[in-house]
Amino acid sequence: MGTGIAVCFALAGSAVRLSGRREATRQRAQRQIAASLEALVAHGGVERGAAGAARDRIAVVAEPGQAVEGAALVVESVVEDLAVKTELLARVERDAPADAVLTTNTSSLPLAALSDGLRDPARFAALHWFNPPELVELVEIVAGPATAPATLERLAAWTRGAGKTPVRLERDVPGFVANRLQYALMREAYALVDAGICDRRAVDAAVTAGLGARWAAVGPFESMDLAGLDVHLEVARRLFPLLASTAAAPPALGALVKAGDLGVETGRGLRGSYSREDAAEIARRRATTLLALTRLRAASAAGERG
Repeated sequence: MGTGIAVCFALAGSAVRLSGRREATRQRAQRQIAASLEALVAHGGVERGAAGAARDRIAVVAEPGQAVEGAALVVESVVEDLAVKTELLARVERDAPADAVLTTNTSSLPLAALSDGLRDPARFAALHWFNPPELVELVEIVAGPATAPATLERLAAWTRGAGKTPVRLERDVPGFVANRLQYALMREAYALVDAGICDRRAVDAAVTAGLGARWAAVGPFESMDLAGLDVHLEVARRLFPLLASTAAAPPALGALVKAGDLGVETGRGLRGSYSREDAAEIARRRATTLLALTRLRAASAAGERG
């Protein structure tokens, strides 16, 4: 995630420094940055010259103190471990300029706990990116208990400047917005498959050819306004009591993980077996579709302004 976030800001013209204490980590970061930029060029996302210029704006250094020296924005994106993150954030706060905004890319840890060791939690917030950051437009900006409004405004301006769509949450809630929506749909998807209504391939098709395609243009609330709220109310009354409400993780998912079948990275997952060619094709399809949607949205917005 860190390398993808770096690519986003570098493409927007910012000077970026990444920190990695181990030489192997730094080398891996260099390779990931080069691969991300090359993929963007290959899929028509950026011109080769712009990719080269972005690469030149990124430095990979050893110590966090080196990375945050003179920084206006700090993005912490280390392992999802509360102790590790709080220790690093406290160190960064000591080394960064007094007016730097400090952020975490957490998707699960409480912001109150993460900010507990900071001297100035007013300049701290969550800046939650989605994988891969260089392709997904959405960034969630989440206020901690003491986050200043000016901090949230600066983060919104920075992310818009990087070509992203910021969604602002006024307070912390587990999973934020996008993951809560995603997992509500996933719970129903597992329930439909477990009940023998359809298979996993059919669920994926229902989303990519229907819900996902429509929601890429108009969100769920806009969709209901277009459909008519009287119809929406009647369907909601009938369906809401029937939707899955289990609190347990899906047994099928647990069985796959226990067997070591973790998805594309291990060659087998929810949709069966994956060859290297299969994995590359899925990544290509995701990249080309997301970039095409970004271009379409930009063209649509330009048309509206014109």
